[in-house]
Amino acid sequence: MKKIFFLFFLFAWASFAFSSDTFIVKDMRGKEIPVPKNLERVATIDDGFVEGVMTHLGVIDKVKAIGSWSMKRDYKYDFTTVGGEKYTLRGWNTMKYLHPWLNELPCVNSPQGDIINYETLAKAAPQLVILRIGDCTVRGGNKEAAEKTVSTIEALGIPLVVIYSPTYYGRAELSSIREEMRVLGDIFSQREKALKLYDYLNSTEAMIRERTKGIKDKDRVSVLYIGLNPAARNKGGAGNVFGVNTPESYMIEKIAGAKNAFSSGGANVIMSAEQIYAADPDVIILPTSNGYHPPRELYESPDFTVLKELRAVKNKRVYSMPWSPMNCSRRVEYPIDMLIIAKAAYPELFKDIKVHEYVLKFYKDVYGADDETAKALRSQQILDWTAEYDF
Repeated sequence: MKKIFFLFFLFAWASFAFSSDTFIVKDMRGKEIPVPKNLERVATIDDGFVEGVMTHLGVIDKVKAIGSWSMKRDYKYDFTTVGGEKYTLRGWNTMKYLHPWLNELPCVNSPQGDIINYETLAKAAPQLVILRIGDCTVRGGNKEAAEKTVSTIEALGIPLVVIYSPTYYGRAELSSIREEMRVLGDIFSQREKALKLYDYLNSTEAMIRERTKGIKDKDRVSVLYIGLNPAARNKGGAGNVFGVNTPESYMIEKIAGAKNAFSSGGANVIMSAEQIYAADPDVIILPTSNGYHPPRELYESPDFTVLKELRAVKNKRVYSMPWSPMNCSRRVEYPIDMLIIAKAAYPELFKDIKVHEYVLKFYKDVYGADDETAKALRSQQILDWTAEYDF
């Protein structure tokens, strides 16, 4: 009971502190939300997408509470080869590197994710909450649970803007990101700049489509997008794969013009070694999956000697995606994902584009990074291999 009174008291104080001047923003529910004109305290509940857009808009300093522990953690992964050699890889969420002070903010989610602590949210006294449903923080698969989160926040009296990530809709394509940008742009009275950011991100997709549109079906490269999640091995599988109805498959088939080697539906489907050999893909893509997974893990780890005869492994056509902790949906850096997949599948079509140079320009254009910061961000996303191999 004391906790309830405390929450009501806190939000009574917060409401009193709000300016009476507001303007209306229509969120992705179609609901009209009054937003204070003197907006200085924002709570974000997502995995970094909102913070990425806010960084581009120059308003990241308004964030006073976050919803993802990925912006607090220092990630370190140790590997051992068949020969006994040990090596370590480290990475940070790009937002943590750009804004280390985010680490000091209260996190309204549990370290395990998907459990909102409403008392922590209340203590942060935000003027506005921005909730992205479909991220790891609040997953979109359980609509009832997501709606309960929404109604609980609203019951506290906090203005709440809801945006939906592509995974929320259960569709593969990514065009709904434009509407997310529109909403965020409206909140900070920068719609035009936000939509130009979407156009900039989308330009990479358009470029890839243009280069791959003439590929005949018989010439399409088969690509297996597989997470080497240790949990899959514990269940007798080799990894988790992504079916034809996922954003991952959309990038492979509809943008890069390749063929998903896993032709069924579903996301994070456990695949056995026997099933992988049956598919025998031309190219293997390794995303973040309960940790970072470099090609060396597939080439040299004792956990994957059973896969050493795969065509992609023997031909050294295994590539890692950028390190993206808690990336249940696409974040601002998603064009990098697209380009790596496309260049991995069709190196000749993209031989004039160097990913290691592209990402530096990307960080500069999107986040306003200088040369030193851009190179550091490339390292934090564990993409220095692209420079090492001139990829």
